[in-house]
Amino acid sequence: MTARQTDRTDSRTEQKASTTALQYAVKLLSTRPYTERELREKLYGRQYTTPEIRSALDRLKRERLLDDRKYAEDYVHARMAARPRAATRMVTDLLARGIPLALAREVTAELMPKSDELTLAREFVRRKQAQYAHLDEDTRWRRLAGMLARRGFSLDTIRAVLKQAPDDISEA
Repeated sequence: MTARQTDRTDSRTEQKASTTALQYAVKLLSTRPYTERELREKLYGRQYTTPEIRSALDRLKRERLLDDRKYAEDYVHARMAARPRAATRMVTDLLARGIPLALAREVTAELMPKSDELTLAREFVRRKQAQYAHLDEDTRWRRLAGMLARRGFSLDTIRAVLKQAPDDISEA
């Protein structure tokens, strides 16, 4: 280790010693929302002890600054506004962010009724039509099907949407 690296390590240790796990967690939460798991990982990364982390997370939950349900609801709303996805893909995205499976399914079921999936897929295809208008029908179908599949739409939904004539989709 060089002298410069040692100095940086020493300053980080001093900084960590002067900042409690709760203070650091609040600082993180002031920049963006975190799930409980994400915040726990950040705190472990700063080498706080398990009791310090547990105490900080419990306090944040009591103060309602850390709420996985609210995080999941906000995430679903934001994703649906920006880049719509099928409910199964949304659950997968929430799991990747540390939301428990039961909570991810519950929030997704509440905010994304199953009947809306076909509508979402139609809207997505309608928006992409102009972009793929120059392609032959088979290529356009393959690309749209792939994009819908990556967004978590079922094969039945993809077939139902792509089976319609382009004019039918824009009117639906």
